[in-house]
Amino acid sequence: MAELKQVEIARLAGVSQATVSRVLKGDPQVNEAMRERVLAVVQELGYVPDARAQSLRSQRTRLLGLVVHRAPAALAGDPFFSTLIASIVEQSGRYDYHLCVDTARTARSQRAIYEELLRTRRVDGLILVESETHDKRIERLCREGFPFVLIGRYDPIDAVCSVDNDNIGAAFMATDYLLRTGRQRVAYIGGPAGLTVTRDRLQGYKNALEAHGIGYNPCLIGFSEFNERSAASAMAELLNHSPAPDAVLGLDDRIALGAMREAKRHGVRIPDEIAFIGFNDSPLCNYVEPSLTSVAVDIPALARKATEMLIALIEGREPHPKRQIVPARLVKRESA
Repeated sequence: MAELKQVEIARLAGVSQATVSRVLKGDPQVNEAMRERVLAVVQELGYVPDARAQSLRSQRTRLLGLVVHRAPAALAGDPFFSTLIASIVEQSGRYDYHLCVDTARTARSQRAIYEELLRTRRVDGLILVESETHDKRIERLCREGFPFVLIGRYDPIDAVCSVDNDNIGAAFMATDYLLRTGRQRVAYIGGPAGLTVTRDRLQGYKNALEAHGIGYNPCLIGFSEFNERSAASAMAELLNHSPAPDAVLGLDDRIALGAMREAKRHGVRIPDEIAFIGFNDSPLCNYVEPSLTSVAVDIPALARKATEMLIALIEGREPHPKRQIVPARLVKRESA
């Protein structure tokens, strides 16, 4: 019955039955115009492929996995992950894949989730985020030969398939901008110290200081969890130093906003006394006073490229190049 339906779809769309089959399987190499033509006919006929039968034939679940090291409540208020997840869902759906999201409050529970995913093979592949220097997840997945793509960086950079922005270059750009506008004591509040993104943006910050002939001062460095309370605590520590910083670069917008709020609580005038820059250019940037200058990271592009690379790996195609970089840009607002 399904084969007869596909014959009819092929006839109405003016393509071969093989092309219809490839479209329904989500083959990304199908011409986009042809894909749209086939899908329009599929929608018109109301054809729904038998997912169970397809899974049995292909030995695939057509599920992609994403495990996020956050409590569900914290995830709900995170602009980066809400945009990332929505973009992965949209892109995977174009290839008839679906996204399975797990949240893990602790590193131990995160390991347990990965163990279960590898044991049951209930997803065809994984998108990884927030890599560490010695990442046990990546080491295990490589040993197992399980398909995955990292949004981030891992050394050596050609060891795994990854999509990222140039975090070192982006942090250099933001710090350089602060220094060129006359700031002399730029502070940096990173995320958790073990994360690659924290270290990379710290390196870009250091590179900009060096380029301007300014010495690195560890007293101007703070670390924070991905929430406003932790960022406020890091900012309070920076304000205790004399002299206090005259600018702050936050690892992401939530950290920058938490720090900015704490500075205002201490009576600091922004940006006159302290300027602030965040990362991700989230909608929150326009809803605060003063509005937050931020490095725009193209999250939908990160999600799109990572999803396409992962589907290629699942379907036996080696992505080239294995590492892809998405450009970032500085969006200037009132806080800097």
